[in-house]
Amino acid sequence: MGIDGWQSLHMGDLGPDTDPEALRSAWSTFCDRLRDGADTILDPIRPASGDDHAEGFRHLLRSLQNAIGSGVEGGDARYPELAWVHPFKNGQDNPDGLYQAASVDLSNTYKLAGNVGTVCYLGLTLMTFDFGRAPIEQLLTLDGSALPVDGNGDFEIHFGAGPAPEGAAEGTWFELPPKRCKLLVRQFFDDWDSEVPADLRIDCLDAGPPDSRMDARRLISHLDTVAEQVVPMTAFWSDFGRRHLESGEVNSFDHLYPARGPNLAMGASPQQGYGQTWWHVEEDEALLYEVDVPPCVYWAVQLGDVWYQSLDWVNRQSSLNGHQAQVSADGVFRAVISHRDPGIANWLDTTGATQGCITYRWNQADSNPVPTLRLIPFADLEGYLDDPWIRISPKQRFDVLQTRRRGALIRFRR
Repeated sequence: MGIDGWQSLHMGDLGPDTDPEALRSAWSTFCDRLRDGADTILDPIRPASGDDHAEGFRHLLRSLQNAIGSGVEGGDARYPELAWVHPFKNGQDNPDGLYQAASVDLSNTYKLAGNVGTVCYLGLTLMTFDFGRAPIEQLLTLDGSALPVDGNGDFEIHFGAGPAPEGAAEGTWFELPPKRCKLLVRQFFDDWDSEVPADLRIDCLDAGPPDSRMDARRLISHLDTVAEQVVPMTAFWSDFGRRHLESGEVNSFDHLYPARGPNLAMGASPQQGYGQTWWHVEEDEALLYEVDVPPCVYWAVQLGDVWYQSLDWVNRQSSLNGHQAQVSADGVFRAVISHRDPGIANWLDTTGATQGCITYRWNQADSNPVPTLRLIPFADLEGYLDDPWIRISPKQRFDVLQTRRRGALIRFRR
């Protein structure tokens, strides 16, 4: 059965005693849709070559893992779970982030409680999430500084369509339209070694008895949802990044302007300024990155691949944030993007990729400056590295990477 056959299934006709052949048909369609992923990854219109294809199939598997973890397991809006996935690797994920998400139905009332920890940035967003079919609507955004915490960092808030639960303290109730949506939690770590993550829990106050076993209706619905989050989502993000390449936005941020705001309809944080472009660097080249750093809560830059997923940031220095980076005395962040180690502290390692997307973030900044990029021959690099460029020895590099790996794995309890 093809996609048309899938769409013609009448979910209302399915009951707990559905003919097993309906389940067989749904499963076959699900497998067919996953099989179509090969056409997406190997489509010649995509700027993929060599190991990019293997990484594309790896991305499909990561998306499948994510979709199963957040939907089939823990996706009940009456019994929500703030799940996180490692590695998330979707939509140019932030290497400094721990993303958590829970499905909620705001016709109910929810309690979110816990401790804000000491992370650099904690952001809570309730948003609709019919991704790829309708713009995202952001219903509520809060950051850690806006939460009603006590002296220990503990807090409790309630949200839903109302009425407010009895006994809810002033400033802890948020009335919202009765929509099904997602609670997205962003935790950004500046100092990967020392910052303590927020410890959060969510409960639906109107939940009835749980459905602990899965019937055919729910299973077929899950198969449909999971399939939509694997192949179509992979194609969506690949196309999103590729538009920079097709528009000639390569090794330059000239298409951006400082007053540019976040794309809220794509789920971007309203508290954050973003910028992206396509990078393309050959083995014998280097790309110089320079920007004046504004006062802000958090900032970072990262490299991604042709699938719009972050490069390996656990074992390689493919990203830098405001704590990790070395900023020159003149307030400028200077970095070298290259395949070989240039002996500069602010090296952004391509990890073997030759092209992809580069993303920078300014969180709650006084301004959103646009960096400059300059492509030069790697052999000529030394002539460009004057005093403000901060050097590093091989031993220092080894130590930095060991510290980086330890901090990344601690974050995900690995």
